Order: sequence, then C-alpha cells, then structure tokens
Amino acid sequence: MMQTPYDRAQVAQLLAGADAAVNLFAYLREGLARDADCGLLTALVYDFDDMTSCRVFSEDRAAYPVGNFKALVPGPYFERVVKPRQHWASVDLAGVAELFFDWEKIRDLGYESSLNIPAVVNDTLIGTVNLLAVRGTYQPAKVEAALRWQPIINLCFLLLNQPAGRAASFHADVTDLPKGKVETLRSV
Repeated sequence: MMQTPYDRAQVAQLLAGADAAVNLFAYLREGLARDADCGLLTALVYDFDDMTSCRVFSEDRAAYPVGNFKALVPGPYFERVVKPRQHWASVDLAGVAELFFDWEKIRDLGYESSLNIPAVVNDTLIGTVNLLAVRGTYQPAKVEAALRWQPIINLCFLLLNQPAGRAASFHADVTDLPKGKVETLRSV
C-alpha cells in the first residue's frame, strides 16, 4: 500500500477549523513544494454551464492574477487536461509550448517544466492545480509524488463550494432539502 505524504490528523484539524479551504490549500502548497519541487503554483476553477475558468490562486499575481474569467475553448490545454480530466506533465520548454499559448511568459519567469493536476469529483472536473518548475523537474517520480496529493487537491476545491451545502443531503433520492424554520438543539 502506498503511503500518503500528508498527515491525516493534521488534515482533519485543518478541515475542522475556520478558513478550512485557505488553510488546507496552504498545507497542500507546502507539500507540493516539498515533494514535487514546485516553483510556481496556480489554481483554476471551472464552470461548464458557462464554459469559463477562473484563477482562484496564484503565487505570482503580477504574472498570473486571480480572477480573470476566461472562456473555455478547444485547444491543447482543453484537449489534454480539461476534456479528459487527466494530469499532464512536461519536462522541457517544447512540452510547455505544446500546451500553453503563453509559453514565452513561462520561460521568462524561469520555468520549463509543467504539471497540471485536475480535481475531479462525481466525474466532473471542478478545478486544476498547475505547477511550474525548472527544466527536467516533472519526471515520472516527481509526477507520482505530486499525484499522491490528489485527495487533498479534491478536498481543497470541494471546500470552495461550501455554500451549496445548505441544500445538500447524503440521501440519493433527496436533491433539495425543504427550506423550513431553523430548529435549535434542546437538551432532554
């Protein structure tokens, strides 16, 4: 059995605390920097109803600002990462240029390797964590190390969608809970 790189007790503590999404994502960033030699990390969320993406995190806000809704259009990134919901790794500038229209910006920032890891929940891509590093970084061992963080990646993106929880149910046949009065717990 493959050992997880994260501490389950620490993850549980982060999930239970305030600002769980932000704190768990910070924990993920530390782990990816340590285990996968990440030089620059960004994160995107996707809305397939509107066919848009939005950057929700960037370690370099000058180069890659947060916000910035973009249309999802067919192209190399869409065809290799978004549509198949699969990770993609490259180890050199040619691989980066194959996937990204802004490969020159990436090169100018000092990076020539990339790794894109989708967060897939209920067979739907809800986000991606995108890593850049120096040339040669994302060889199979580093990709495997990064992919061990997949459950935490998925949790981070799920936490961003917490407002929908007011209508959620663990019963498959209940899709929208009634909006009745709020009851308080009483001691018996």
